[in-house]
Amino acid sequence: MHRYYSVAGVPASVALDGWWLDAATEDGGREGRPPAPPPASGGSRRVQGHGLRLLLIAGLADLLFWRQTPGLSMALFAAGVFLVACADARPRKVLLRPAALLAAAAAPVVELAQPLSVAFLIAGLTAAIVLCRAPGAGGGQSGTAALRLAARLPFGGLGAFVAWLGTLDLRSCTGQAGAGPDNALLRGALRDWGFPVAGLVAFGALLAEANPLLSRALTQDLDLPSLMQRGAFWIGFGLLAWPLLDRMAPFPAHAPRPSWRLPHLGINARSTLRALWVFNLLIGGQNVLDLAILTAGAELPDGMSHASYAHRGAYPLLATALLAGAFALAARPYLDTRRSLRPLLHLWLAQNLLLCLSAALRLDLYVAAYGLTYLRLHAFIWMGLVAGGLALTAWQIGRGLPNRWLLSRAATLGFGTLYACAFVNFAAIIATHNLTRAEPDWDYLCALGPTAAAALAASPQPLPCTIAAPRIEGWRDWGFRNWRVSLYLQPTLTGVRGE
Repeated sequence: MHRYYSVAGVPASVALDGWWLDAATEDGGREGRPPAPPPASGGSRRVQGHGLRLLLIAGLADLLFWRQTPGLSMALFAAGVFLVACADARPRKVLLRPAALLAAAAAPVVELAQPLSVAFLIAGLTAAIVLCRAPGAGGGQSGTAALRLAARLPFGGLGAFVAWLGTLDLRSCTGQAGAGPDNALLRGALRDWGFPVAGLVAFGALLAEANPLLSRALTQDLDLPSLMQRGAFWIGFGLLAWPLLDRMAPFPAHAPRPSWRLPHLGINARSTLRALWVFNLLIGGQNVLDLAILTAGAELPDGMSHASYAHRGAYPLLATALLAGAFALAARPYLDTRRSLRPLLHLWLAQNLLLCLSAALRLDLYVAAYGLTYLRLHAFIWMGLVAGGLALTAWQIGRGLPNRWLLSRAATLGFGTLYACAFVNFAAIIATHNLTRAEPDWDYLCALGPTAAAALAASPQPLPCTIAAPRIEGWRDWGFRNWRVSLYLQPTLTGVRGE
């Protein structure tokens, strides 16, 4: 039986060449054969496996995205990353939940590729990978691991690659000792191919400069610049997918439970009582004035129209209501110290709900005067979210539920609303609303984009711009919303010019 010994300071090549110094073996002294090298370690196999996974994902990205408009291809790419990252999951049934989560996260990007839907796709992909790797983890632990994984995107792969290069011992390429067997493949490649490849690049550049035929073959026939761009594309997607495919990434099974306690910010029972009295009086006065102006027809100051009044107050009032919810959370620990605190806090929340209603009425007046835009439509949605958060806060205080309950429900409400918004064609809503005006803003309507083409085509008024139908060049950039609008325009007009 042979034993392999490593002597410090002796080059690996010399150590292998000194096999003849070994004594006779137990099977009769079969001299003339060097001892077998130690088997490759698990670390080398992990590195090679990770490299193959990265190459597979880079090739898939090349097929789906190279010089193509993204669309359905983004959902297919996420599915491919998920399958490669979770290929070794056992048993297979653990993939059901993460696969369903990924399908739900990919639905918005199938509807339309936009920043919101892409954000949902990335979040769903990271969460699905965490679930398939740690199926027994709790919700808080999985959420923490998903946040840690998402934090490594998009530059975590580059950092991991640089760190991996720092662990390599390349001294064996110069005949020195110290490199472990995990790096044998890389050492051999650098030793055998480093000098020939460097010489090929140097001599090829000089010959291409001197030979116009060779230069033409490289730049036009071979299209070397395009090949270099494509190589950079592969490297970029490989580094982007590195954290998602790294099976040695830290997924703590016992992550610390997140704390939901809010800072005291110097608030105590006495200051809370005084603040609630003062704040209620202040907000009460504001609500009375708003109701008098918006519903009772009270006169505005000289030189101020209802439109300017609405625009001036809508967003500050919304910010006030948002701060009111934060104050309610900070004041909650002191509610049991005095009897008057709880009803005062409920009154405070009710008045801020009324403040949200006042802000919505102001914004509605402004939209009636100047029309609907993306910002104003999003403001309506945001006001509804703030009002829903205040209602949840009132319910939490009335039932004595912890702050963690409130924050989790508020987050669910927010993410659920954003998810639903990813399926809404806001361009069509804005176009339909503004076309009912006597003098619509045609510049804004014509800039809404192809998804508003169906609504603009149904306009009874002549259009001063071209209605461009959404373009779908193939299956890679297919989107359900673009396909739906194009299908509607087919029997009528496609690219019709207004009179």
